[in-house]
Amino acid sequence: MTNKASKVPIHKQITDIFRILTFSYREILIFELLYKTLTLFIFIPAISSIFRGFLRLGGFAGATNYELLQFAMSKYGLLCMLILIPTATLLIFIEFSVLIILSYYGHKRQRIGLVSAFLQSLSYLPSLFKYGFLGMAAYLLLFLPLGAGLGSSLLPSLDIPNFITGELVKTGKGTLLLIGALGVILFFNVRWTFLLHFVVIEGVKGFRKAARKSAALLKKRHIRISVVMLSVLLLYLLVVLLLAVVIVGAVGLLYTLWERQTVFAGVVRIVALKSALLSFYLATLFSMPLYMAAITRLYMVKADPSHAVLQLPESRGLKDLFTGKGLLHKHKRKIIVLGSITVLAAALALLPAFNEVQIADNKVEIMAHRGYVSKGPENTVEAIQGAIEAKADFAEIDILETKDGDLAVIHDTSLKRLTGTHAQVYDLTMDELRELEVKQGDLTGRISSLAEVMNMARGKIKLNIEIKTHGMEKNLVDTFIRIVRENHFEQECVVQSLDYEIVQQVKAAAPELKVGYIMFAGVPDMGQINADFVVMEEYMVKESVIASAKRHHKPLYVWTVNSTDSMGRFFSMGVDGIITDYPEDAISVEEEVRMGPLSALTQWLNSLSF
Repeated sequence: MTNKASKVPIHKQITDIFRILTFSYREILIFELLYKTLTLFIFIPAISSIFRGFLRLGGFAGATNYELLQFAMSKYGLLCMLILIPTATLLIFIEFSVLIILSYYGHKRQRIGLVSAFLQSLSYLPSLFKYGFLGMAAYLLLFLPLGAGLGSSLLPSLDIPNFITGELVKTGKGTLLLIGALGVILFFNVRWTFLLHFVVIEGVKGFRKAARKSAALLKKRHIRISVVMLSVLLLYLLVVLLLAVVIVGAVGLLYTLWERQTVFAGVVRIVALKSALLSFYLATLFSMPLYMAAITRLYMVKADPSHAVLQLPESRGLKDLFTGKGLLHKHKRKIIVLGSITVLAAALALLPAFNEVQIADNKVEIMAHRGYVSKGPENTVEAIQGAIEAKADFAEIDILETKDGDLAVIHDTSLKRLTGTHAQVYDLTMDELRELEVKQGDLTGRISSLAEVMNMARGKIKLNIEIKTHGMEKNLVDTFIRIVRENHFEQECVVQSLDYEIVQQVKAAAPELKVGYIMFAGVPDMGQINADFVVMEEYMVKESVIASAKRHHKPLYVWTVNSTDSMGRFFSMGVDGIITDYPEDAISVEEEVRMGPLSALTQWLNSLSF
């Protein structure tokens, strides 16, 4: 399979990649604009509508947390997946295959119209259902979402929820498991780099056969390919950086000029805070074509050209879209307008409604996750004291019912991770739990009761109390409400739970308390959630979700937000609060965001220094 082309110097391969991009970028850019527009306004709304329709048929008010699993295992959920998984697979395949076709002909310095490329892409669909569809679906839906703008328009990235990774890294075995899982994903992503190229360019039928060919093409060439891809990636990041600097800097300049004009200052400030997101969106219009041009060039350098079955269509029944008197050639102005509309639509999606422009001026609540865990073991008085000293607004704590019906402040049902004891919380009384030493790193502490924590926190910090369950409860909700009332703590705490039934029980029995519902998965319907506020895992929080929460007057808190970049992004998006392991960092980031976009831009540029 090797040939003379495989001896092409690396610098020439990089140059050729940009020549391909220069030659075919007009076609690829317009295709990306069209496909992202269709995805934004047709594909995603249609998929969402189908999903919610099956939810209603199954009698589900929504699908969050454990209810999502119940729906997935129901007959309506299975039928829904049988429809949506093939649909999503085909939509993603069409996008990537068209990009490969355009890049292939760009390498050959030949023009092909979008209609012709699209029709060629459609010709592969029947074979997908015959030869390894499940493998192809898993590859496109799980392995191929690369993130950083390199995923499909329909499924741009696949994030592992932080509540999973955060818990795994707290133990050695969990860390190894996480590294192993990510390693497997990365391994197959690299191993199957050229899988779609074999399907599209060589007409290979069968997922397994294409996967084997991709692996064989990569054999003994990993270093060369890595150098080329890394060089292309660095150039791409440079473009993104310049784009972000120009957009954020321009809007920041407007903010500086108009900051005293209250009519415009609020709007300009929100635009400035969202402009980094918009610049990233614009960068994705460049990233996918660049990625595909790079991969296609590497494929053509290494593959045997005689195996290619992809041929430039000879028929002119459907005129090329960009040559002669082709359709798009005649309507270039309309195409430009369409592209402008797409960019504007993305900007509007990133920008809150005008009547919400003051949202960034509202106080954002900073909640220390299980206390300040850098100052003491999680959920101990030492960690809560650390949160007080850090000036967090809340200390978020967890409670579990003990053997004697008291409430212990602890997260895990098992005592093994923090105390080394092979026992469950419900096996021991509160007095027995107090005798155990909690150790986390070099920090030590003791397990306390809820009443004891309330007493030490009173007047110093509010508590966000998460009610957790282990399945052996006797009178959990009534005991909790009694302790809160006996300690007159109603105005100094909020309560939350992953268990929607517990949320409803607390709201019914203690209407004076503010009760929140925690969501770690699913598709939330804010209008159907009977809670005073909602808490969502950070990967779930989008602009549309925040807007929906505002419309239904439900404060939205995000957990667990630990990177300063994520903190700034969520503050800019207008969330009502974050739950974090690093409250001091969160307070600092919030202050910098409030100082204005130029300061935020400076901080961001500093964070990029190596």
